[in-house]
Amino acid sequence: MIIRHARIFKRCNRHYKFLVMRSRVRRIARKPSYRRRYTGTKAAVHAAKSTKSSAWRLKSRRLVYGAYRQVNYQAASLQIKLQRLLRHKHFRKYAVGAAASLTFLLVIVQLAYPSDKTLPFAHVDGLAIGGMTKDAAAKKADQAYSDHTLNVTMNNSDKPAVSIKLRDIAVSVDNSQRIKRYDYPWYVRLVPTSLFWYGLNYGSPPAPKFANQTDAAVNEKIVARCQVSPTNATLKAKGAQLELQRSRLGGKCDEAKIKQSVRDIKPKLHQPTTINVNKIDIKPAVSDEKAKQLARKLTKHLAGGIQIKARDKTIAVDAQTVYAWLDFTAKDKELVATLNAERTGKWLNDTVAKIVTVAPGVSKITTHDFTIVSKQTGSSGQALDVAVMLQKLQSTIDGGSLQLDAVTKAVPPREEYTRTYSSSDAGLSALMENFAKDHPGTYGVSMIELDGKKRRAEYNGDKQFVTASTYKLLVAYSLLKRIDSGARSWDSDQACFNKMISLSDNACAESFLNAIGVSTLTSEANAIGLKNSTFMKGGGPYTTANDQALLLGMIATGQNFSSANQQRLLEAMKKNVFRKGIPAGVSGTVADKVGFMNGLLHDSAIVYGSHGTYVLSIMTDGASWELIADLAKQLDALRAQ
Repeated sequence: MIIRHARIFKRCNRHYKFLVMRSRVRRIARKPSYRRRYTGTKAAVHAAKSTKSSAWRLKSRRLVYGAYRQVNYQAASLQIKLQRLLRHKHFRKYAVGAAASLTFLLVIVQLAYPSDKTLPFAHVDGLAIGGMTKDAAAKKADQAYSDHTLNVTMNNSDKPAVSIKLRDIAVSVDNSQRIKRYDYPWYVRLVPTSLFWYGLNYGSPPAPKFANQTDAAVNEKIVARCQVSPTNATLKAKGAQLELQRSRLGGKCDEAKIKQSVRDIKPKLHQPTTINVNKIDIKPAVSDEKAKQLARKLTKHLAGGIQIKARDKTIAVDAQTVYAWLDFTAKDKELVATLNAERTGKWLNDTVAKIVTVAPGVSKITTHDFTIVSKQTGSSGQALDVAVMLQKLQSTIDGGSLQLDAVTKAVPPREEYTRTYSSSDAGLSALMENFAKDHPGTYGVSMIELDGKKRRAEYNGDKQFVTASTYKLLVAYSLLKRIDSGARSWDSDQACFNKMISLSDNACAESFLNAIGVSTLTSEANAIGLKNSTFMKGGGPYTTANDQALLLGMIATGQNFSSANQQRLLEAMKKNVFRKGIPAGVSGTVADKVGFMNGLLHDSAIVYGSHGTYVLSIMTDGASWELIADLAKQLDALRAQ
């Protein structure tokens, strides 16, 4: 019975506590201001009822205030439940147990944390490196310092004149040692929560390292921005006006101090690194005011333009046209106006020259070999003397007279030649010389007949030309000489020899040349009479048309060659694949060796023609294969007479 009454009392007690809690919740949730507003005096209620509020407005108010009261009710309920939990008799026991378990678990995690990793919240100069391996953290920090900006200010200016990365001037910071030396010792691991606060900062940053190229990079990136030449003021023609181009200050700095300032930096990632450079300003020689004075002077002087009298016409040149001719340069700390010869000369030729020009006549000249047989002189012409006109216009610009007369000069008559040649040595030489004069390029020509009349002719025969590939004939001579003596074997050299002569292969020629030696090649060529051929002169090797013709004559007649080696060389020359020169202009069989490099075109040939055998060497600079073929054709035809 007693137990039953106790149970009933316990249930009643619980119900009583529930009622108390509910009343407390309702008191907390009740909003006094709301109650005062809507439960005031009868007059206030009457006034509220008399307000003409729309239905939707009343409805929205109810919804808002209802939601507000519901939130307050829930918050008050949560507050009461929390208070009951804290007053629970087992709460402290559970809380202490949970804290102890959590602490134990945290210590286990700390003891097991890898020793090669940084702690979770570690930083290096403000850079987060938590949870990374130490090598990766050091690499990340090194890269961050490499990307760190160095600001260079001039004369303590607030705005940097140069902003560059440390890597741009070959500066680096090695963080590996300071990161590796910070450990997480076992006794600290036993301290709960040490994982989150121990070793947050890895000490001061180490001193930067400078590479060998740092000084050169500083010169390029910083000193060059400081060492600036001043810019003079100048003028620029813009229509009928002269526009001022303003001057700019130059500057100079102490290069040694700049380099020392760079080496003294102590960069930190979390703050900017700045050095200041003292720059000394350099004033330009020509100031803006001097340029303005010249502009005013020219504008006043040329306001009415220039008058040029050409024959019976007067050409008016306005100021705008004159301004377009002018260039402005500094001279003796003054700005001067000078005529641009190209622009002014073009205007004179297009405008004045066609008025004063008189076409010259034609002088008809008949020659035989080097002798003038008859001459009919044509009339002289007339042309504008542009050089003198430029001088007179410059005097006008400098303040001289604005009235000018066109100046002309005599033009000699054009010459037309009717040339005939004898088939003698003199006639052949005259043909070579006149051909060279009448066509573009520089020529050296030599011809020797090996039978028949045995004529010889030359033009610029001893003029030295760079050999191009014709030097391979000299290499062939020295190589075959060694084959004859047994020092080299034809069987081993045959393939490369034929490629060198027939295909003009450079690799084979260079291998033979290196094996024999340039000094030996020169001395052996000189020994057989090729006095102007050399491999020793800078820019060479060099040879002449006469030397080439002499060597070809020896090859054709077998001098200084064994019969076998003579035939080997001739066969290779007959198979030469480059045939646009002498072979294209003559009749008969041709054994030749060409050379071409840049503007040089050479052809040295032995010609086996119907009117006998002869050697012909044509060396040119600035000609063409067509011209070489044409000259060879004319010489071959004259020989046949």
